[in-house]
Amino acid sequence: MATKGRFIFMRKILHMDMNSYFATLEQQAHPNLRGKPIGVAGKGKGERTVICAASIEAKKFGLKSGMSTWEALRLCPQLIVIPATYDRYSFTSKRIFDLMERFGPKVDIFSIDEAFLELDSDIGWEDASIIAKRIKHLIHQEIGEWVSVSIGISYGKTLAKLASEMQKPDGLTIIRPEDFSRIAEITPIEELCGVGFRLRPRLNRMGITTIAELGRMPKDMLVTVFGDHTGSWLHQIGNGQDSNIIHSWRSLPQEKSIGHSYTLPHNISNMSDVKKVLLLLSERVGVRLRARNLVGKTISTYLRFEDGSIWGERHTQKEYLLDGYQIYQAGERLLNGLRQSKPVRLVAITVSDLVSQYEATSPLFTTTQANEQLVFAVDKINNRYGEWTVHRGLIHKIRQRIFNLPDGRDKRKFVPEITHINPFTKRV
Repeated sequence: MATKGRFIFMRKILHMDMNSYFATLEQQAHPNLRGKPIGVAGKGKGERTVICAASIEAKKFGLKSGMSTWEALRLCPQLIVIPATYDRYSFTSKRIFDLMERFGPKVDIFSIDEAFLELDSDIGWEDASIIAKRIKHLIHQEIGEWVSVSIGISYGKTLAKLASEMQKPDGLTIIRPEDFSRIAEITPIEELCGVGFRLRPRLNRMGITTIAELGRMPKDMLVTVFGDHTGSWLHQIGNGQDSNIIHSWRSLPQEKSIGHSYTLPHNISNMSDVKKVLLLLSERVGVRLRARNLVGKTISTYLRFEDGSIWGERHTQKEYLLDGYQIYQAGERLLNGLRQSKPVRLVAITVSDLVSQYEATSPLFTTTQANEQLVFAVDKINNRYGEWTVHRGLIHKIRQRIFNLPDGRDKRKFVPEITHINPFTKRV
């Protein structure tokens, strides 16, 4: 056990956390926004939306992610609200994660603006600090002078993330093994990643408010209250025993499904309009399938209504699909079975039962083969000149309303196989 403990302490984990990421990227792209309080919203002005990111200047007024725009404007009347540009954020994340790989082969993506980096075991703490400063410099140099990052370094992932939160923005903090006891005495348990709004009150009722108090609590009591998995983890982290297992994003397993959902700016009662949104979402799903060389045959369609009730159906096709219009036709058939006529708030479509294109049976009919060649040709044009350069006329108007769609929550969206043109050349 002693050998294992020494091995853990020899490992160095670096956690990088971009500061006010979406907002600072917009300020980087548009210098007239720099130094001003801005809120990046999921949709355009006048539409039902929330703030998905706030600039450093806006956060001083108490703005937080997930806050409604009207509440944000009440706190900060001078707030500038701009729509999100998701392709810019994903494009830049790919560049940043590529940059991190210059310093080690294992980059573990935590979210679009956070990642862990495993450093070689023979690198000392001072050398790790030099690497962190070098990453900061390269981000300023290659991403933009207005973009900053907070970095934490420790011997485990949870403590490295804790360290990155301790000096914001643009901080650098190191938690060595010998630092843990001192930091544990003064750090509230809610500062630990994994101790959220559900765990914190329960721990507080047990008299646990700091990491040190958590470490002094008997393990069997924590296991009894929180179960074996959570209780064991709480006991370990409370005593400075932290996981340092890093999984490179390049070894992510194949996706089990690919889908898109969209919360409408205004409720829609006309089913033909719902189907137009479904077509646009289906086209996005098709693009992502082809980019990853995948096909699928189970189609799931999902609606959420104005009153909060939901409807969903799924069907497995005989043939595998990769064309957005074919995906839409399968989803439309499911919608045709809907017997409700309530205003729709959210539309979603997903393709599952995925396999590689090389594993699927090639289409028999020449018309189907020609159609597949056509959609790949359209992808090639759009990859070169920008998404939606070529698209179906049916979705032209609706596309302009919901152009900036994020690619769901899968980490792979931050490391796309196809790199589009530099989005910093595009206007907001």
